[in-house]
Amino acid sequence: MACPTKRRGSDNWYYRKRIPKDVQAILAKLPKDQRPPNWFKDQISISLGTGDRTAAKAKCPEVAAEVERTMAALRDGPKSLTDKQISALSGELYKAFAAGLEDSPVLTTEQWLRVAELNEQARQGEYGAVAGLGIHRSQEERRRASLEERFGRMADIFLTRRGVVTDHESRWKLIEWASRDLSEAARKLSRNADGDFSPDDYAKRFQPFEPTPSKATGRSLTALAVAWHKAALDRGVTKRDADRIKRRFEVLIEFLGHDDASRVSKQDIIRWKDQRLADKRSVKLINDTDIASFSNVFNWGVEREWLASNPTDGTRIKSKRKKAEVREKFFLPDEAAAILQHAAAIVGSKREDPKTTAAKRWVPWLCAYSGARVAEMIQLRKQDVRKDPVHGWIIRLTPEAGSIKNNKFCDVPVHEHLIATGFIDFVNNAKAGHLFCDTGKGGAIEGPAEGVYKRVYEMVRELVPREMRQPNHAWRYTFKSYGLEVGIEALTLDAISNHAPKSQGEMYTKVTLKTRSNAMRKFPRYALGKSTGAVAVEHAAE
Repeated sequence: MACPTKRRGSDNWYYRKRIPKDVQAILAKLPKDQRPPNWFKDQISISLGTGDRTAAKAKCPEVAAEVERTMAALRDGPKSLTDKQISALSGELYKAFAAGLEDSPVLTTEQWLRVAELNEQARQGEYGAVAGLGIHRSQEERRRASLEERFGRMADIFLTRRGVVTDHESRWKLIEWASRDLSEAARKLSRNADGDFSPDDYAKRFQPFEPTPSKATGRSLTALAVAWHKAALDRGVTKRDADRIKRRFEVLIEFLGHDDASRVSKQDIIRWKDQRLADKRSVKLINDTDIASFSNVFNWGVEREWLASNPTDGTRIKSKRKKAEVREKFFLPDEAAAILQHAAAIVGSKREDPKTTAAKRWVPWLCAYSGARVAEMIQLRKQDVRKDPVHGWIIRLTPEAGSIKNNKFCDVPVHEHLIATGFIDFVNNAKAGHLFCDTGKGGAIEGPAEGVYKRVYEMVRELVPREMRQPNHAWRYTFKSYGLEVGIEALTLDAISNHAPKSQGEMYTKVTLKTRSNAMRKFPRYALGKSTGAVAVEHAAE
Protein backbone atom coordinates (compact mmCIF):
# COMPACT_ATOMS: atom_id res chain seq x y z
CA MET A 1 0.00 0.00 0.00
CA ALA A 2 1.09 3.57 -0.61
CA CYS A 3 2.48 5.62 2.26
CA PRO A 4 1.08 7.79 3.63
CA THR A 5 -2.65 7.06 3.38
CA LYS A 6 -5.74 8.60 4.92
CA ARG A 7 -8.24 6.82 7.14
CA ARG A 8 -11.88 7.83 7.12
CA GLY A 9 -12.75 9.92 10.15
CA SER A 10 -9.18 10.92 10.97
CA ASP A 11 -7.21 14.04 10.12
CA ASN A 12 -3.89 12.23 10.49
CA TRP A 13 -2.00 10.33 7.84
CA TYR A 14 -1.30 6.62 8.33
CA TYR A 15 1.27 4.03 7.39
CA ARG A 16 -0.60 0.95 6.16
CA LYS A 17 0.71 -2.41 5.03
CA ARG A 18 -0.82 -5.83 4.47
CA ILE A 19 0.72 -8.51 6.71
CA PRO A 20 2.16 -11.45 4.73
CA LYS A 21 0.45 -14.79 5.28
CA ASP A 22 3.45 -16.38 7.02
CA VAL A 23 3.66 -13.50 9.50
CA GLN A 24 -0.10 -13.66 10.10
CA ALA A 25 0.34 -17.30 11.14
CA ILE A 26 3.09 -16.34 13.59
CA LEU A 27 1.04 -13.50 15.09
CA ALA A 28 -1.96 -15.78 15.59
CA LYS A 29 0.05 -17.80 18.11
CA LEU A 30 1.11 -14.78 20.17
CA PRO A 31 -0.81 -13.52 23.22
CA LYS A 32 -2.70 -10.34 22.34
CA ASP A 33 -0.68 -8.27 24.78
CA GLN A 34 2.53 -9.27 22.99
CA ARG A 35 1.39 -8.41 19.47
CA PRO A 36 3.02 -5.29 18.03
CA PRO A 37 0.77 -2.27 18.59
CA ASN A 38 -1.48 -1.40 15.64
CA TRP A 39 -0.86 -4.78 14.00
CA PHE A 40 -4.25 -6.27 13.29
CA LYS A 41 -5.29 -9.63 11.86
CA ASP A 42 -4.09 -9.07 8.30
CA GLN A 43 -2.87 -5.49 8.12
CA ILE A 44 -0.85 -2.83 9.90
CA SER A 45 -2.23 0.66 10.42
CA ILE A 46 0.04 3.08 12.27
CA SER A 47 -0.79 6.74 12.75
CA LEU A 48 1.99 9.06 11.63
CA GLY A 49 0.77 11.64 14.11
CA THR A 50 0.33 14.50 11.67
CA GLY A 51 -2.14 15.87 9.16
CA ASP A 52 0.67 17.41 7.12
CA ARG A 53 1.33 15.18 4.11
CA THR A 54 4.95 16.30 3.66
CA ALA A 55 5.78 15.61 7.30
CA ALA A 56 3.96 12.27 7.13
CA LYS A 57 5.84 11.25 4.00
CA ALA A 58 9.13 12.05 5.72
CA LYS A 59 8.20 9.74 8.62
CA CYS A 60 7.15 6.82 6.41
CA PRO A 61 10.64 5.33 5.79
CA GLU A 62 11.40 5.25 9.52
CA VAL A 63 8.10 3.53 10.36
CA ALA A 64 8.46 1.16 7.42
CA ALA A 65 11.98 0.20 8.51
CA GLU A 66 10.66 -0.54 12.01
CA VAL A 67 7.91 -2.73 10.54
CA GLU A 68 10.41 -4.65 8.38
CA ARG A 69 12.70 -5.24 11.37
CA THR A 70 9.79 -6.56 13.39
CA MET A 71 8.70 -8.88 10.58
CA ALA A 72 12.24 -10.22 10.25
CA ALA A 73 12.38 -10.85 14.00
CA LEU A 74 8.99 -12.60 14.00
CA ARG A 75 10.06 -14.85 11.14
CA ASP A 76 13.29 -15.66 12.92
CA GLY A 77 11.37 -16.75 16.02
CA PRO A 78 11.74 -15.93 19.74
CA LYS A 79 15.28 -15.84 21.07
CA SER A 80 16.46 -16.06 24.66
CA LEU A 81 18.42 -13.00 25.67
CA THR A 82 21.61 -13.06 27.70
CA ASP A 83 21.86 -10.99 30.88
CA LYS A 84 24.22 -8.65 29.03
CA GLN A 85 21.65 -8.13 26.28
CA ILE A 86 18.85 -7.54 28.78
CA SER A 87 21.00 -5.02 30.64
CA ALA A 88 21.74 -3.23 27.36
CA LEU A 89 18.04 -3.04 26.44
CA SER A 90 17.11 -1.82 29.91
CA GLY A 91 19.89 0.72 29.53
CA GLU A 92 18.32 2.01 26.33
CA LEU A 93 15.07 2.59 28.22
CA TYR A 94 17.01 4.31 31.00
CA LYS A 95 18.80 6.60 28.55
CA ALA A 96 15.57 7.40 26.69
CA PHE A 97 14.33 9.00 29.91
CA ALA A 98 17.50 10.06 31.74
CA ALA A 99 19.29 11.53 28.72
CA GLY A 100 16.31 12.22 26.49
CA LEU A 101 14.61 14.47 29.03
CA GLU A 102 17.73 15.83 30.74
CA ASP A 103 17.76 19.27 29.10
CA SER A 104 14.08 19.85 29.90
CA PRO A 105 12.83 17.39 32.56
CA VAL A 106 9.15 18.37 31.95
CA LEU A 107 8.00 17.47 35.48
CA THR A 108 8.99 19.05 38.78
CA THR A 109 11.41 17.52 41.27
CA GLU A 110 8.50 16.31 43.40
CA GLN A 111 6.68 14.81 40.43
CA TRP A 112 9.73 12.82 39.32
CA LEU A 113 10.18 11.54 42.85
CA ARG A 114 6.54 10.46 42.75
CA VAL A 115 7.25 8.54 39.51
CA ALA A 116 10.13 6.77 41.26
CA GLU A 117 7.85 6.01 44.20
CA LEU A 118 5.19 4.45 41.94
CA ASN A 119 7.88 2.35 40.27
CA GLU A 120 9.01 1.10 43.66
CA GLN A 121 5.41 0.31 44.61
CA ALA A 122 5.17 -1.89 41.54
CA ARG A 123 8.40 -3.61 42.53
CA GLN A 124 6.85 -4.37 45.93
CA GLY A 125 3.54 -5.61 44.50
CA GLU A 126 1.60 -2.58 45.72
CA TYR A 127 0.85 -0.76 42.47
CA GLY A 128 -2.44 -0.34 40.62
CA ALA A 129 -5.72 -2.18 40.74
CA VAL A 130 -4.16 -5.60 41.32
CA ALA A 131 -2.76 -4.53 44.67
CA GLY A 132 -6.14 -4.01 46.28
CA LEU A 133 -8.17 -6.81 44.72
CA GLY A 134 -6.68 -9.60 46.81
CA ILE A 135 -6.98 -12.10 43.98
CA HIS A 136 -3.36 -13.24 44.11
CA ARG A 137 -2.42 -15.85 46.63
CA SER A 138 1.20 -14.91 47.21
CA GLN A 139 3.32 -11.79 47.49
CA GLU A 140 5.32 -12.91 44.44
CA GLU A 141 2.14 -13.16 42.34
CA ARG A 142 1.11 -9.65 43.43
CA ARG A 143 4.58 -8.32 42.62
CA ARG A 144 4.54 -9.83 39.14
CA ALA A 145 1.03 -8.54 38.46
CA SER A 146 2.01 -5.04 39.61
CA LEU A 147 5.15 -5.00 37.47
CA GLU A 148 3.18 -6.25 34.48
CA GLU A 149 0.59 -3.50 34.90
CA ARG A 150 3.22 -0.80 35.34
CA PHE A 151 5.86 -1.85 32.80
CA GLY A 152 4.55 -4.72 30.63
CA ARG A 153 3.02 -2.67 27.83
CA MET A 154 6.02 -0.35 27.75
CA ALA A 155 8.39 -3.31 27.44
CA ASP A 156 6.36 -4.86 24.61
CA ILE A 157 6.24 -1.63 22.62
CA PHE A 158 9.96 -1.10 23.17
CA LEU A 159 10.87 -4.63 22.06
CA THR A 160 8.68 -4.27 18.97
CA ARG A 161 10.34 -1.03 17.98
CA ARG A 162 13.76 -2.59 18.51
CA GLY A 163 12.75 -5.55 16.33
CA VAL A 164 13.43 -8.00 19.18
CA VAL A 165 11.24 -11.08 19.59
CA THR A 166 12.16 -12.92 22.76
CA ASP A 167 10.86 -15.66 25.04
CA HIS A 168 8.75 -15.27 28.19
CA GLU A 169 11.67 -15.56 30.62
CA SER A 170 13.79 -12.92 28.90
CA ARG A 171 10.83 -10.55 28.58
CA TRP A 172 10.12 -10.91 32.27
CA LYS A 173 13.71 -10.24 33.30
CA LEU A 174 13.70 -7.11 31.11
CA ILE A 175 10.59 -5.87 32.95
CA GLU A 176 12.25 -6.45 36.33
CA TRP A 177 15.51 -4.78 35.41
CA ALA A 178 13.78 -1.90 33.64
CA SER A 179 11.67 -1.25 36.75
CA ARG A 180 14.86 -0.75 38.75
CA ASP A 181 16.65 1.31 36.09
CA LEU A 182 13.65 3.52 35.35
CA SER A 183 13.37 4.31 39.06
CA GLU A 184 16.98 5.51 38.90
CA ALA A 185 16.14 7.53 35.77
CA ALA A 186 13.26 9.23 37.60
CA ARG A 187 15.54 10.12 40.53
CA LYS A 188 18.14 11.54 38.15
CA LEU A 189 15.50 13.66 36.41
CA SER A 190 14.29 14.91 39.79
CA ARG A 191 17.84 16.18 40.39
CA ASN A 192 17.95 17.73 36.92
CA ALA A 193 14.64 19.50 37.61
CA ASP A 194 16.30 20.96 40.72
CA GLY A 195 19.26 22.27 38.69
CA ASP A 196 21.68 19.42 39.46
CA PHE A 197 23.34 18.31 36.20
CA SER A 198 26.30 16.45 37.66
CA PRO A 199 27.71 13.58 35.52
CA ASP A 200 25.53 10.49 35.25
CA ASP A 201 27.66 7.68 36.67
CA TYR A 202 24.76 5.21 36.60
CA ALA A 203 24.64 5.24 32.78
CA LYS A 204 28.20 3.86 32.61
CA ARG A 205 26.98 0.39 33.61
CA PHE A 206 25.19 -0.18 30.29
CA GLN A 207 26.90 -1.69 27.25
CA PRO A 208 25.63 -1.40 23.65
CA PHE A 209 23.07 -4.03 22.65
CA GLU A 210 24.44 -6.79 20.41
CA PRO A 211 21.70 -8.87 18.74
CA THR A 212 21.70 -12.63 18.87
CA PRO A 213 22.96 -13.96 15.52
CA SER A 214 20.29 -15.15 13.12
CA LYS A 215 19.48 -18.85 12.86
CA ALA A 216 21.50 -18.76 9.67
CA THR A 217 24.69 -18.76 11.73
CA GLY A 218 27.56 -16.86 10.17
CA ARG A 219 25.39 -15.53 7.34
CA SER A 220 26.89 -12.09 7.27
CA LEU A 221 26.57 -9.88 4.22
CA THR A 222 30.32 -10.15 3.82
CA ALA A 223 30.19 -13.97 3.86
CA LEU A 224 27.28 -13.93 1.41
CA ALA A 225 29.10 -11.61 -1.01
CA VAL A 226 32.33 -13.63 -0.78
CA ALA A 227 30.51 -16.94 -1.39
CA TRP A 228 28.60 -15.46 -4.33
CA HIS A 229 31.83 -14.01 -5.74
CA LYS A 230 33.53 -17.41 -5.75
CA ALA A 231 30.50 -19.10 -7.33
CA ALA A 232 30.25 -16.32 -9.94
CA LEU A 233 33.86 -16.79 -11.01
CA ASP A 234 33.33 -20.56 -11.17
CA ARG A 235 30.42 -20.12 -13.59
CA GLY A 236 32.29 -17.72 -15.85
CA VAL A 237 31.35 -14.22 -14.65
CA THR A 238 34.25 -11.89 -15.43
CA LYS A 239 36.42 -11.04 -12.44
CA ARG A 240 35.92 -7.32 -13.01
CA ASP A 241 32.12 -7.64 -12.89
CA ALA A 242 32.23 -9.98 -9.88
CA ASP A 243 34.62 -7.65 -8.05
CA ARG A 244 32.42 -4.63 -8.70
CA ILE A 245 29.34 -6.36 -7.31
CA LYS A 246 31.29 -7.51 -4.26
CA ARG A 247 32.54 -3.95 -3.69
CA ARG A 248 28.97 -2.66 -3.82
CA PHE A 249 28.18 -4.89 -0.85
CA GLU A 250 31.08 -3.35 1.06
CA VAL A 251 29.50 0.07 0.50
CA LEU A 252 26.04 -1.28 1.44
CA ILE A 253 27.40 -2.67 4.73
CA GLU A 254 28.86 0.74 5.56
CA PHE A 255 25.52 2.39 4.71
CA LEU A 256 23.50 -0.06 6.85
CA GLY A 257 25.85 0.07 9.82
CA HIS A 258 25.76 -3.72 10.28
CA ASP A 259 26.83 -6.93 8.52
CA ASP A 260 23.83 -9.19 9.24
CA ALA A 261 22.27 -10.51 6.03
CA SER A 262 19.07 -11.56 7.83
CA ARG A 263 18.42 -7.98 8.99
CA VAL A 264 18.46 -6.39 5.54
CA SER A 265 14.91 -5.33 4.70
CA LYS A 266 13.13 -3.94 1.69
CA GLN A 267 13.01 -0.59 3.44
CA ASP A 268 16.80 -0.64 3.84
CA ILE A 269 17.14 -0.97 0.06
CA ILE A 270 14.58 1.81 -0.42
CA ARG A 271 16.60 4.04 1.94
CA TRP A 272 19.71 3.24 -0.11
CA LYS A 273 17.83 4.09 -3.30
CA ASP A 274 16.54 7.37 -1.83
CA GLN A 275 20.04 8.34 -0.71
CA ARG A 276 21.46 7.63 -4.16
CA LEU A 277 18.76 9.79 -5.74
CA ALA A 278 19.58 12.55 -3.25
CA ASP A 279 23.23 12.22 -4.33
CA LYS A 280 22.10 12.91 -7.93
CA ARG A 281 22.77 9.39 -9.19
CA SER A 282 20.81 8.47 -12.31
CA VAL A 283 17.78 6.18 -12.24
CA LYS A 284 19.53 3.91 -14.75
CA LEU A 285 22.59 3.59 -12.51
CA ILE A 286 20.49 2.81 -9.43
CA ASN A 287 18.27 0.27 -11.22
CA ASP A 288 20.77 -1.42 -13.53
CA THR A 289 23.86 -1.30 -11.34
CA ASP A 290 22.98 -0.96 -7.65
CA ILE A 291 19.70 -2.84 -7.33
CA ALA A 292 20.55 -5.34 -10.06
CA SER A 293 23.81 -6.19 -8.25
CA PHE A 294 22.10 -6.60 -4.89
CA SER A 295 19.26 -8.63 -6.41
CA ASN A 296 21.69 -10.98 -8.12
CA VAL A 297 23.45 -11.84 -4.87
CA PHE A 298 20.32 -11.95 -2.68
CA ASN A 299 18.58 -14.28 -5.16
CA TRP A 300 21.61 -16.53 -5.01
CA GLY A 301 21.32 -16.50 -1.21
CA VAL A 302 17.59 -17.32 -1.30
CA GLU A 303 18.20 -20.27 -3.63
CA ARG A 304 20.70 -21.67 -1.13
CA GLU A 305 18.44 -20.92 1.88
CA TRP A 306 20.80 -18.35 3.32
CA LEU A 307 17.92 -15.88 3.26
CA ALA A 308 14.15 -16.20 3.56
CA SER A 309 13.46 -13.60 0.88
CA ASN A 310 15.09 -11.11 -1.46
CA PRO A 311 14.87 -7.59 0.06
CA THR A 312 15.29 -5.94 -3.35
CA ASP A 313 11.99 -7.31 -4.70
CA GLY A 314 9.79 -4.41 -5.78
CA THR A 315 12.44 -1.73 -5.18
CA ARG A 316 13.33 -0.77 -8.76
CA ILE A 317 12.49 2.83 -9.59
CA LYS A 318 9.56 3.00 -11.97
CA SER A 319 10.25 5.83 -14.36
CA LYS A 320 8.47 6.05 -17.71
CA ARG A 321 10.28 9.23 -18.57
CA LYS A 322 13.82 8.85 -19.86
CA LYS A 323 16.47 11.31 -18.82
CA ALA A 324 16.63 14.19 -21.29
CA GLU A 325 19.37 13.92 -23.89
CA VAL A 326 20.71 17.33 -24.85
CA ARG A 327 23.47 16.23 -27.21
CA GLU A 328 24.79 13.32 -29.27
CA LYS A 329 26.53 10.48 -27.44
CA PHE A 330 29.46 10.51 -29.87
CA PHE A 331 32.25 13.09 -29.99
CA LEU A 332 31.81 15.84 -32.53
CA PRO A 333 34.78 16.20 -34.91
CA ASP A 334 36.21 19.20 -33.05
CA GLU A 335 35.88 17.37 -29.72
CA ALA A 336 37.58 14.23 -31.02
CA ALA A 337 40.36 16.32 -32.52
CA ALA A 338 40.87 18.23 -29.26
CA ILE A 339 41.18 15.01 -27.24
CA LEU A 340 43.57 13.34 -29.69
CA GLN A 341 45.75 16.45 -30.00
CA HIS A 342 45.90 16.78 -26.22
CA ALA A 343 46.78 13.10 -25.83
CA ALA A 344 49.51 13.34 -28.48
CA ALA A 345 51.12 16.20 -26.55
CA ILE A 346 51.05 14.46 -23.15
CA VAL A 347 54.25 14.72 -21.12
CA GLY A 348 54.29 12.82 -17.84
CA SER A 349 55.44 14.29 -14.56
CA LYS A 350 58.29 12.82 -12.54
CA ARG A 351 55.79 11.46 -10.03
CA GLU A 352 53.49 9.82 -12.59
CA ASP A 353 53.96 6.17 -13.48
CA PRO A 354 55.29 6.01 -17.08
CA LYS A 355 52.64 3.43 -17.94
CA THR A 356 49.91 5.86 -16.83
CA THR A 357 51.45 8.52 -19.06
CA ALA A 358 51.53 6.02 -21.91
CA ALA A 359 47.85 5.22 -21.33
CA LYS A 360 46.93 8.90 -21.54
CA ARG A 361 48.94 9.16 -24.76
CA TRP A 362 47.71 6.06 -26.58
CA VAL A 363 44.43 4.73 -25.14
CA PRO A 364 42.24 7.59 -26.52
CA TRP A 365 43.81 7.06 -29.96
CA LEU A 366 43.38 3.29 -29.83
CA CYS A 367 39.72 3.66 -28.84
CA ALA A 368 39.13 6.36 -31.46
CA TYR A 369 40.24 3.91 -34.16
CA SER A 370 38.55 0.79 -32.80
CA GLY A 371 35.50 1.68 -30.70
CA ALA A 372 36.97 -0.58 -28.00
CA ARG A 373 36.03 -0.25 -24.36
CA VAL A 374 38.60 1.93 -22.58
CA ALA A 375 39.00 -0.53 -19.69
CA GLU A 376 39.72 -3.39 -22.10
CA MET A 377 42.26 -1.41 -24.12
CA ILE A 378 44.10 -0.47 -20.91
CA GLN A 379 44.74 -4.21 -20.37
CA LEU A 380 46.62 -4.52 -23.69
CA ARG A 381 49.92 -6.43 -23.55
CA LYS A 382 52.96 -6.22 -25.81
CA GLN A 383 52.38 -9.76 -27.06
CA ASP A 384 48.81 -8.84 -28.07
CA VAL A 385 50.12 -6.62 -30.89
CA ARG A 386 51.32 -8.69 -33.85
CA LYS A 387 52.04 -8.29 -37.56
CA ASP A 388 49.94 -10.51 -39.80
CA PRO A 389 51.74 -11.42 -43.05
CA VAL A 390 48.64 -10.55 -45.11
CA HIS A 391 46.68 -7.96 -43.16
CA GLY A 392 49.39 -5.98 -41.38
CA TRP A 393 49.44 -4.94 -37.72
CA ILE A 394 46.72 -6.45 -35.55
CA ILE A 395 45.71 -5.87 -31.91
CA ARG A 396 44.10 -8.77 -30.09
CA LEU A 397 41.93 -7.88 -27.08
CA THR A 398 41.78 -11.11 -25.12
CA PRO A 399 40.46 -12.42 -21.78
CA GLU A 400 43.99 -13.73 -21.19
CA ALA A 401 45.10 -10.12 -20.64
CA GLY A 402 42.23 -9.14 -18.34
CA SER A 403 38.48 -8.95 -18.09
CA ILE A 404 36.55 -8.72 -21.39
CA LYS A 405 32.83 -7.99 -21.13
CA ASN A 406 31.66 -10.84 -23.36
CA ASN A 407 34.68 -13.02 -22.46
CA LYS A 408 35.64 -13.31 -26.17
CA PHE A 409 38.82 -12.22 -27.92
CA CYS A 410 38.59 -9.56 -30.63
CA ASP A 411 41.09 -8.86 -33.43
CA VAL A 412 41.36 -5.17 -34.34
CA PRO A 413 43.42 -3.99 -37.35
CA VAL A 414 45.73 -1.11 -36.42
CA HIS A 415 44.74 2.06 -38.29
CA GLU A 416 47.48 3.65 -40.38
CA HIS A 417 47.16 6.92 -38.41
CA LEU A 418 48.27 5.03 -35.29
CA ILE A 419 51.23 3.58 -37.17
CA ALA A 420 52.15 6.99 -38.60
CA THR A 421 52.15 8.60 -35.15
CA GLY A 422 54.45 5.99 -33.60
CA PHE A 423 52.27 3.40 -31.87
CA ILE A 424 54.16 0.42 -33.28
CA ASP A 425 57.47 2.03 -32.30
CA PHE A 426 56.09 2.48 -28.77
CA VAL A 427 55.12 -1.21 -28.62
CA ASN A 428 58.47 -2.39 -29.96
CA ASN A 429 60.35 -0.34 -27.35
CA ALA A 430 58.12 -1.42 -24.45
CA LYS A 431 59.00 -4.17 -21.99
CA ALA A 432 57.14 -7.47 -22.13
CA GLY A 433 53.78 -7.57 -20.39
CA HIS A 434 51.02 -5.01 -19.99
CA LEU A 435 51.65 -1.75 -21.80
CA PHE A 436 49.54 0.64 -19.73
CA CYS A 437 49.44 -0.74 -16.19
CA ASP A 438 51.27 -3.12 -13.89
CA THR A 439 49.71 -6.22 -12.40
CA GLY A 440 48.61 -6.13 -8.79
CA LYS A 441 48.83 -8.59 -5.94
CA GLY A 442 48.71 -12.18 -7.14
CA GLY A 443 48.92 -11.07 -10.77
CA ALA A 444 45.51 -9.35 -10.71
CA ILE A 445 45.05 -6.66 -13.36
CA GLU A 446 41.58 -5.29 -12.56
CA GLY A 447 42.56 -3.00 -9.66
CA PRO A 448 45.55 -1.34 -11.35
CA ALA A 449 43.62 -1.06 -14.63
CA GLU A 450 40.77 0.70 -12.87
CA GLY A 451 43.19 3.25 -11.41
CA VAL A 452 44.56 4.02 -14.89
CA TYR A 453 40.99 4.18 -16.24
CA LYS A 454 40.25 6.98 -13.78
CA ARG A 455 43.34 8.93 -14.86
CA VAL A 456 42.33 8.68 -18.52
CA TYR A 457 38.76 9.66 -17.63
CA GLU A 458 39.94 12.72 -15.68
CA MET A 459 42.06 13.86 -18.62
CA VAL A 460 39.24 13.52 -21.16
CA ARG A 461 36.62 14.94 -18.78
CA GLU A 462 38.44 18.29 -18.76
CA LEU A 463 38.27 18.53 -22.56
CA VAL A 464 34.59 17.86 -23.29
CA PRO A 465 31.35 19.55 -22.19
CA ARG A 466 29.68 18.37 -18.98
CA GLU A 467 26.66 17.28 -21.02
CA MET A 468 28.78 14.40 -22.30
CA ARG A 469 28.01 12.07 -19.40
CA GLN A 470 30.31 9.16 -20.34
CA PRO A 471 33.35 10.54 -22.18
CA ASN A 472 35.36 7.29 -22.02
CA HIS A 473 32.43 5.30 -23.42
CA ALA A 474 31.78 7.87 -26.15
CA TRP A 475 34.50 6.42 -28.38
CA ARG A 476 32.27 3.40 -29.07
CA TYR A 477 29.54 5.68 -30.40
CA THR A 478 32.10 7.81 -32.24
CA PHE A 479 33.87 5.01 -34.11
CA LYS A 480 30.63 3.33 -35.18
CA SER A 481 28.89 6.58 -36.16
CA TYR A 482 31.69 7.86 -38.38
CA GLY A 483 32.39 4.37 -39.74
CA LEU A 484 28.78 4.11 -40.88
CA GLU A 485 29.08 7.56 -42.43
CA VAL A 486 31.79 6.35 -44.83
CA GLY A 487 29.94 3.18 -45.78
CA ILE A 488 31.31 0.51 -43.44
CA GLU A 489 28.64 -2.09 -42.68
CA ALA A 490 27.19 -2.03 -39.17
CA LEU A 491 27.94 -5.74 -38.67
CA THR A 492 31.62 -5.12 -39.42
CA LEU A 493 31.75 -2.13 -37.07
CA ASP A 494 30.16 -4.29 -34.36
CA ALA A 495 32.80 -6.97 -34.89
CA ILE A 496 35.73 -4.54 -34.69
CA SER A 497 34.35 -2.93 -31.51
CA ASN A 498 33.51 -6.38 -30.04
CA HIS A 499 29.82 -5.55 -29.78
CA ALA A 500 27.46 -8.46 -29.10
CA PRO A 501 25.41 -9.75 -32.07
CA LYS A 502 21.86 -8.41 -32.17
CA SER A 503 20.24 -11.58 -33.50
CA GLN A 504 20.73 -15.32 -33.84
CA GLY A 505 21.49 -14.79 -37.52
CA GLU A 506 24.29 -12.34 -36.75
CA MET A 507 25.78 -14.87 -34.34
CA TYR A 508 26.33 -17.21 -37.29
CA THR A 509 27.86 -14.46 -39.45
CA LYS A 510 31.57 -14.21 -38.70
CA VAL A 511 33.42 -11.09 -39.83
CA THR A 512 36.82 -12.21 -41.10
CA LEU A 513 40.12 -10.46 -40.49
CA LYS A 514 40.20 -9.57 -44.19
CA THR A 515 36.82 -7.83 -43.91
CA ARG A 516 37.94 -5.98 -40.79
CA SER A 517 41.19 -4.85 -42.40
CA ASN A 518 39.42 -3.61 -45.53
CA ALA A 519 36.97 -1.69 -43.35
CA MET A 520 39.76 -0.10 -41.32
CA ARG A 521 41.35 1.15 -44.55
CA LYS A 522 38.09 2.92 -45.34
CA PHE A 523 37.89 4.57 -41.93
CA PRO A 524 39.08 8.19 -42.24
CA ARG A 525 41.72 9.90 -40.19
CA TYR A 526 40.43 12.33 -37.59
CA ALA A 527 41.31 15.82 -38.81
CA LEU A 528 43.76 17.39 -36.35
CA GLY A 529 45.11 20.89 -36.18
CA LYS A 530 42.15 22.62 -37.79
CA SER A 531 38.49 23.29 -37.14
CA THR A 532 36.18 21.05 -39.12
CA GLY A 533 32.48 20.43 -39.24
CA ALA A 534 32.79 16.83 -40.42
CA VAL A 535 35.20 13.96 -40.11
CA ALA A 536 38.03 14.26 -42.59
CA VAL A 537 37.86 11.82 -45.45
CA GLU A 538 41.58 11.31 -45.97
CA HIS A 539 41.45 7.57 -46.45
CA ALA A 540 44.33 5.39 -45.44
CA ALA A 541 46.67 4.33 -48.18
CA GLU A 542 45.85 0.94 -49.62
